[in-house]
Amino acid sequence: MMDKDLQYLIHFFTDKEHLFKTITMAEACQIDVISDKVASQKGWYWGRYAKSERYDYLNKRRFVEKELFDGYTQAYGRLKEKVPVYFYLYPKITPRKAIAKGQQRTKHEEVEPSILLVKIQDIEDITNITFTLNDSFTAYWQRAIEAGINCRGPQPDGIVLQDHNKVFPFSMIEEIHRKYAKQDMVYEVQVWDYELLERMSYTILGKEKV
Repeated sequence: MMDKDLQYLIHFFTDKEHLFKTITMAEACQIDVISDKVASQKGWYWGRYAKSERYDYLNKRRFVEKELFDGYTQAYGRLKEKVPVYFYLYPKITPRKAIAKGQQRTKHEEVEPSILLVKIQDIEDITNITFTLNDSFTAYWQRAIEAGINCRGPQPDGIVLQDHNKVFPFSMIEEIHRKYAKQDMVYEVQVWDYELLERMSYTILGKEKV
């Protein structure tokens, strides 16, 4: 049975039509059109899609995704896809707390995102699911800077943990969480299986279960 602190994966989104799509899945000719739309809608973290930021963001995102993919496949074996879909794992999260986190984004002139919850115990196959300490940008910030990647935006606190610059199979989440339970740790979870996402049971807060 999963640790009682680890109940849900959370996926924030503003456009259900592209629920499990990310910018690095798009063709090069689509980047500006998609970015302009996201920026105009002021969706989740829309500022990184502004004309002044989007290509720096894309370079950083592609760098981190390659680090995730290469690091995992070298240490643990193959992954089904090359580009993941991202979730958050907040220990001790509840639906009420998840709504509050979504509402916090409105302080940055963003439209409040919809919130998708997945019960971890209901996930049928974790083979192609990985995770990092903090979000993957924070986890690999040091390596990105060392590689000459332009890392604009808010800087991490400068603390590089022993398990930063690493990606883990989801089967290790309880082991790693026990290690960092006293540090109020948040995890980013990467799903590398699009078919699993299509079959996944989830709840959109405020709406009926899909």
